[in-house]
Amino acid sequence: MGTADMLPICLIRKILCYLSYEEASRMTILSKTWLLAWLDIPNLVFTVSSGKTITVVDHVMERYKNGNIPIEKFELHNSIKSQHIFPLIDRWLDIALQNGVRHVKYIDVEIPTAYPFPIVKFFEANVLRELVLKGCNMMHFNQVVTCHSLRNLSLSLVLFDETILLTILNSCPSIVELNIGHCTWLKTIEIRNLPNIRSLVICNDQPLKIQAPSLERLYYSSSCLNKLKIVEHKNLKTLDISCAEISDVYLNHLISIPYSLEKLILANIAFGRFDICRSQSLKVLKIHNCKIIGEIDAPNLVSLEYKGNNIPQLKFAQESRKLRRSRMILYPLFDVDASWFCQLRKCLSDSISWSQVTIYFYKCEEINVMDLLLQPRVVIPKVDILDVIFSKPNWEFPTFIDALLWSCHPRKLNLQSTSAIFTCFMNRFTQMKNLRHGRLKEAKAYKFDQKSQSWHAVEHNRGRDLSIRTSSKSKKYFFLLDW
Repeated sequence: MGTADMLPICLIRKILCYLSYEEASRMTILSKTWLLAWLDIPNLVFTVSSGKTITVVDHVMERYKNGNIPIEKFELHNSIKSQHIFPLIDRWLDIALQNGVRHVKYIDVEIPTAYPFPIVKFFEANVLRELVLKGCNMMHFNQVVTCHSLRNLSLSLVLFDETILLTILNSCPSIVELNIGHCTWLKTIEIRNLPNIRSLVICNDQPLKIQAPSLERLYYSSSCLNKLKIVEHKNLKTLDISCAEISDVYLNHLISIPYSLEKLILANIAFGRFDICRSQSLKVLKIHNCKIIGEIDAPNLVSLEYKGNNIPQLKFAQESRKLRRSRMILYPLFDVDASWFCQLRKCLSDSISWSQVTIYFYKCEEINVMDLLLQPRVVIPKVDILDVIFSKPNWEFPTFIDALLWSCHPRKLNLQSTSAIFTCFMNRFTQMKNLRHGRLKEAKAYKFDQKSQSWHAVEHNRGRDLSIRTSSKSKKYFFLLDW
């Protein structure tokens, strides 16, 4: 018995279910056991893009029909531009339905073809648990067909109007998760009469009205937050908003009423200043790519994350004693200079103690250290972990390292770059330790070994030019700094 045959066939089927049908077919060369498991796997994932792939799918579905082989999941990605394939898709879906399919996913890659999905058949069967549709046509659905089995429904780039949406929702009262995205025929969206709904994702620029007392998680992406109206949201725990324009008053109305709100994510807000006020229940706050941030009043905050191109100007009404994790992720768009590092130091000194700061540098230049020394004195920042990633490194920049350490003062520095950059950091740390009035007491370096998947200490031999043996490949290092 070979190694491949040592696994039970039920476990082999489980493994094959994570692969597409084509990928799973390649595993049949391992042994006869794998071949037998592949012949009746319950999860079918196909992509049709040519006459050959159509023939393969048709042959497989015919075999499942004749053998009455159970189908748990059927997923089809259609790249055929012609509507001539529609009768075949109807046939494949009929076979999947007859064989007890519970999870259906149809993706129309060529959106203009707009396949008329036979939703009435699936609703009438009342066995479907999950339905994911992208790029098809639903304008023919005009009658309520009760389907208590459906729990998850996702409609993206689907052609239907608000009347049909209401008919769909009335047909599926047991929906737990609902996703509607980029359905341009909708003029308004109203979500109601879904007593079990827990999660709602809306990516549409139409006015949205929600009446769902059971709702726990809401993701809303639109041009303006004022298009959102929530009538009842007493159980809302997670609010994720991505809007170009936001109203301070309306935002605080949303986060102050539901006392159960624990997680707030704000992203891509370009217009409008916002404050986060009177949020006693808020535990997790994430701010991504937002320009004007006002005061944050969340005394029970446990986790804070900021991500963006600009250094934030954060003000806290009071610092949370429960804060355990705070992370800042910066992607500077332009070359950084002394003024950028001064702004970073001020930000890290004025606000909370950041547990982790991650900076992606496009490239680095020499920094005028005198400009740093002329800045007014502030409290020395206390950053636990500093992650530094260089995309286009230039390793002759000791003043850049000085500015980086001056602005962040980290206890641990993670470095992802070339060995030349590492050598430059190592040399600079050695020089700083040898300064008579230097603040750096000790610096220990470690390198990640890709082969053994472990970290090893790196010793710096004084007087030895490590840059001679440098590599252009990016590697992982970290330094432990004792100030």
